Amino acid sequence: MSEAITSVSRAETPTAPGETFCSYLARRFIAKRGFKAGTVPEAQKLVSASDIVLTLNGHGPFTILCLIDRETHPGKQFDLPIAELEGIAEQCLKYSHAIGSFETERMPIVIRVIEIGPTSPGQQERLKTVRLPELTSKCLASALTVDTVGGTVWSSSLQGQPEWGFIETVLQSPRLVDGEAEPVPDIGVEPPPPIVPYLTFGLVGLLVMIFCAELRFGIDAPASGLTPSVRTLIVFGGLQYLLTIEHGQWYRVFSGPLLHASLAHILSNGVALLIAGYALEREAGRLWFVALFVIGALGGACGSLLVNPHGLVTVGASGAIMGLLAAVLVISFRYAAGPNRTGLQLRAGQILVPSLLPAASAAATRIDYGAHIGGALVGAMAAYVLCQLWPRNDALPGFRRNAIAIICLRVLGVLAAGTELSLRYHFWSATARLIPPGAPPKTNVDVRETLEKYPNDPRSHLYAALMLSNRGDRLGTEQELRATLDAPLMDVLDPAFNLLVQTELTLLSAKQEHREKSK
Repeated sequence: MSEAITSVSRAETPTAPGETFCSYLARRFIAKRGFKAGTVPEAQKLVSASDIVLTLNGHGPFTILCLIDRETHPGKQFDLPIAELEGIAEQCLKYSHAIGSFETERMPIVIRVIEIGPTSPGQQERLKTVRLPELTSKCLASALTVDTVGGTVWSSSLQGQPEWGFIETVLQSPRLVDGEAEPVPDIGVEPPPPIVPYLTFGLVGLLVMIFCAELRFGIDAPASGLTPSVRTLIVFGGLQYLLTIEHGQWYRVFSGPLLHASLAHILSNGVALLIAGYALEREAGRLWFVALFVIGALGGACGSLLVNPHGLVTVGASGAIMGLLAAVLVISFRYAAGPNRTGLQLRAGQILVPSLLPAASAAATRIDYGAHIGGALVGAMAAYVLCQLWPRNDALPGFRRNAIAIICLRVLGVLAAGTELSLRYHFWSATARLIPPGAPPKTNVDVRETLEKYPNDPRSHLYAALMLSNRGDRLGTEQELRATLDAPLMDVLDPAFNLLVQTELTLLSAKQEHREKSK
């Protein structure tokens, strides 16, 4: 919406040589940062509780500064409770800008309470309650104290604010007089034009197809909620320390991030990948988008191996996605303060921050924080190096050959993993059709049921042969022994079992005086 600042501050900002630092700081915010004196009618209570109120509604979030002049009014305090600030922010939300192209999602309202002048005991403890730093909140409120005697700035927020650094600069610099030239601001670079994120859609589609393959060709039937079994995840290349490090199956570093453990898992990662890819495929270009995905996946796999128990099987693209989101945060600082930078940071932070904090999730025990942290760290470092080498006049980064080399490494790793896993698949799928360990049939009824349930297991026919032998049915015994040797899964059993069956068949032929068969 357009700017509509109608009410004014109770105190004008004086320009006399003897003005207080509060008034001077207000003038600096107006001249340097584009603020205007006063605010919208919905925030009238802030005017009553402050000496000077400034509002910014041009770039970035809709921001209101409440300045308390403790040099003019020693000991004065901002006395509105935090609940009042939330209510004011709710009413002012209609003035906020939409985030990027998502018209239904708006930036939160920012309210800063700034007490300026000599500090007093208990001041910081009192202002610690003025804090609403949640990324999902409609109000980002915090308080600052500006100690004009000690020359320091303190904030109630753990995240810091852009106003903090500006205030410190003004506090430590000589005062400017009216008419003095302002330094030329760094306007940052312009973002690339919007594109359709084809590669992001392709990656999401690839992950969905692999998950469907887990369900269709899994070793065991999926559990409720379309959840592949642990054995299926191992067969498809799930990441585990014992298999990867101790048994040298390094290809699992490449295959594990492409698998998912449930329908909810693939859906949540798919949505997060769409959000990250929508931003990064445009900001960094398609080649570096895929390269950063590869780097994040490797970092996440390494973090998972370092942190998790050695017997735990882990899967999922979340490490790669955390790397993409961390890269979005780093690359956002290439742009000047405004909707582009803030929109990127809010979109990435809303997923990245809770994903790195175990206490922020109710399902913390099932989340691989080692992969999340490893992917985020590696993704942030890779993006930082890329930005250092990225000319500010170029819309997209160079070094395309480096990105192609990283992608080719990933492709070769996936091909190697696919080759190795396909060779092992027959053995693993065959073992799933064998009689479970410790469950041999004990009665004739059990033998018949076992033969019907596991017809491809050679041991089912051997049990049947023993049953018929006890009955004295030599012909039936011979037929079942031969069926044992011809069973499809004979090759997955120990060769000694084949020798045992052949020996039994030879002895039976000898008893029947079939010398040629015995030979």
